[in-house]
Amino acid sequence: MKTPDAFCVHANWHGDPPSSALSQKRLTKDRICNLMVQFLRYTLVGGLAFIIDFGLLSAVLYLDGHYLLAALIGFVGGLITNYLLCVLWVWRGTQAKTARDILVFSLIGVGGLLLTALLMWMSVGLLTLDPQISKLFIAALVLVWNFGLRRLFVFFR
Repeated sequence: MKTPDAFCVHANWHGDPPSSALSQKRLTKDRICNLMVQFLRYTLVGGLAFIIDFGLLSAVLYLDGHYLLAALIGFVGGLITNYLLCVLWVWRGTQAKTARDILVFSLIGVGGLLLTALLMWMSVGLLTLDPQISKLFIAALVLVWNFGLRRLFVFFR
C-alpha cells in the first residue's frame, strides 16, 4: 500500500535543470504536499486518539465510575496518544519534546474541547440544530483549529 508520501511530487522529479522560478514553484508544491501529508497523518492520529478516549470512557463507565471522571480519563488518554503519535509520526524529527511543548499542546487540546462545547451549545441550544449533524461540522472545524495551532505553536515555532 502506498504511503501518503508516495503521492507527492518532489523537486527535480523529472530531471530538468532547475531555474529559479521553476525551482520556487516546485518548492511551493513540495511545501503544500508536505502540509497535506501532515494533515492526513494528523487526522488519522486524531481518529486513533478518539478510539482510545472513547474506550477509556467506556471502561470507566463499565466499572461503575462517574461519567465526569470517565470523560476526564478518556480525554487525558486520547491527548497522550495524540501527542506521542504527533511526535513520532506526524511531525517526525521534531524538537518539541519539552514540558513547555507538552503544556502548550495540552492547552490547545483543552481549547479545542471548549470550542466544541461552545459551538455545540450555540448550534443545538440556541439554533436547535441536530446534535449529530452539528457535531460533524464542529469536529471538522476543531480538527483544523487543533492542527493549525499545534503546528504553529508546538512543532514549527
